[in-house]
Amino acid sequence: MITKNVRAAVAVLALAMSPLALPAAPAASAQPAVAAGPCKAAYKQLTIMVTTEKRNVAEGDRLWDSHAGYIRASHRGLLVTYSLAKGPELSDPLDPASAPTGRVTYALTECYRTSADIQRHWRKTAAEWHDFNALVDWMKRPGTQVVTLHDGRVRNSLW
Repeated sequence: MITKNVRAAVAVLALAMSPLALPAAPAASAQPAVAAGPCKAAYKQLTIMVTTEKRNVAEGDRLWDSHAGYIRASHRGLLVTYSLAKGPELSDPLDPASAPTGRVTYALTECYRTSADIQRHWRKTAAEWHDFNALVDWMKRPGTQVVTLHDGRVRNSLW
């Protein structure tokens, strides 16, 4: 029997992980016109998970909000979907009812059509986004762990 806490955790996770789809810009000659929608099988995904101490959360929130604003303004036609989830790190990552550790995890997922689009994203963001170096420095703070999937091929995609 599923406990009330597990049901609540599943509902929160489902809401937090719903992507913010950005509408595609008019197609450039080299890019096919693809409307925003799900991250389809064979597309490419950039996923970054950052787990950090509570003392780093206010600055993390500021940087991730700045990142979302930059991406929204600059990545139309390049990015398929974007989402950032934030929640407590749990003492047992396989048990949603386990006690929080006091640390916070951010999970960023960006979906692109090709590996070349991900490389373009990295070059563009490093060159244009004023908080790029600040985010990198924030991720290197003591007590922070980062796990990155730089160019994952989407194997399964639903809806």
